[in-house]
Amino acid sequence: MKRLLLLCAMSFCGMFCATYLSSATVTAAVPQRIASLNLCTDQLLLMLVPRGRIVSVSDWAAKPESSYMAAAAQGIPTNHGLAEGALAHDPDLILAGEYTDIAMVNLLRRLGYRVEVVKVPRDLDEMRAHILHVGALVGESAAAQRMLASMEIRMHAIAAHTSTGPRGLAAAYAPNGLTVGRGAVLAQIIERAGWRNLGSELGIAGYGQISLEQLLVAQPQLLVLDVTADSSGGSIAHGYLEHPALRSLAQSARLVIMPPHLSECVGPMTIDAIELLVAQR
Repeated sequence: MKRLLLLCAMSFCGMFCATYLSSATVTAAVPQRIASLNLCTDQLLLMLVPRGRIVSVSDWAAKPESSYMAAAAQGIPTNHGLAEGALAHDPDLILAGEYTDIAMVNLLRRLGYRVEVVKVPRDLDEMRAHILHVGALVGESAAAQRMLASMEIRMHAIAAHTSTGPRGLAAAYAPNGLTVGRGAVLAQIIERAGWRNLGSELGIAGYGQISLEQLLVAQPQLLVLDVTADSSGGSIAHGYLEHPALRSLAQSARLVIMPPHLSECVGPMTIDAIELLVAQR
């Protein structure tokens, strides 16, 4: 009888210890000192993770012209996208972008650091999986789900608002006549806002060029100027309207500047970008 009781006690202890150790392992696996080397991962990190678990972000994260989360990034050490800047804070997880210097990523991994390279969504259909992936990496899957639920509510409201009425023609225009066509994120932003996109109708896929002549012949009702942020944090409009033809078009078309902090990465800022264009209908 005593032997049976001893075996039962050992069995219970084994199960308890296994459960306890498993829970401890899961808890320990949640990164507590996260660094980000890329603007897009910076912003999702700031949205999903408590500030106390973020040890550094890129310098772009704190610039209002480029970052949707600039206010939240204030006071967090910046790493300038460099290994030495990140390592100064002894991170247990480093988030990099797919265009981060691969030699630096490999060096960090050889030094024993956990580096996760996060790919940029190619279109809005990949946005959900992208946010869930980052949420899982940083141990905040529930926060990622909450973010997506909030975004979906806003998207349903936009869809209801744009389901009726005419769909006017919009054109995105950037330096050197760069525009967007089928599949590009900005093109999808335009279309989900209830506009037709000129680049898509011209058969452009992704990014391409459009001549001033094509723009003038099409006579879009909305001209979306796609500006970029410069290295000092300012916004570059590139003298878009210096050309007389564009000045003339701007007199008949509505003109919207798409700020970099709404268009350079995907997330809740993407919904803001869509709402900006919905307001022009």
